[in-house]
Amino acid sequence: MDVQKIDIEGKYEEPLMITDNELIELLSEAFKQIKWDNRMVKMSRKPDLNATLFYTFDENMPERIVEYEIWFNENATATIISNNENKSYGELDKESAKTLINILLK
Repeated sequence: MDVQKIDIEGKYEEPLMITDNELIELLSEAFKQIKWDNRMVKMSRKPDLNATLFYTFDENMPERIVEYEIWFNENATATIISNNENKSYGELDKESAKTLINILLK
């Protein structure tokens, strides 16, 4: 997983690669909790971070890349927009959003 935070000035920081299997498993469990709604939305501000996940479903096939834009909300939840055509807009509850914050923003 690659993660790019957005700084105070709205610029992207250098990407951070997360490869630790334990962290990847925690993130995977958090992403499974996203409640997806296939609709298009326009957000009023830039995302707090961008995450690129590399999925391998079959060893004989190339990995699949899914990009996520993530906003952390004042009510401690998260809003996610992805480039996946079937899962374009999602929301994450407080507990799973906290997992993302603890791993991706530290």
